[in-house]
Amino acid sequence: MARLLLFVRRPNALSESEAVRWMREQVEPLARMEPVSRLEVTRLQAPTLRGGRDWEWLIEMYCERGEDAARAARDPACRDLVADLRLLGMQPSLVLADGTEPLEG
Repeated sequence: MARLLLFVRRPNALSESEAVRWMREQVEPLARMEPVSRLEVTRLQAPTLRGGRDWEWLIEMYCERGEDAARAARDPACRDLVADLRLLGMQPSLVLADGTEPLEG
């Protein structure tokens, strides 16, 4: 199972509830892309900031193979979203995780 991971900073101009609603609307087209079998959206927070507004998003797109995830990254829905996020100053970072290696201790 390969994962396409999109890390995004929070949108500064929106309240927390507006940002949650907006982000869900923005990622909905990604879930409909052909190679994506599952999509998860996770809000990330720094563990040292209690009650702070400093948070980011992790959007995970699950695909069968690394080639499928790379194809999803080139899909217009993904490219357009990343471009829009850049224009909004949300500093998107898109990476491919293809396979894992267990650490031996």
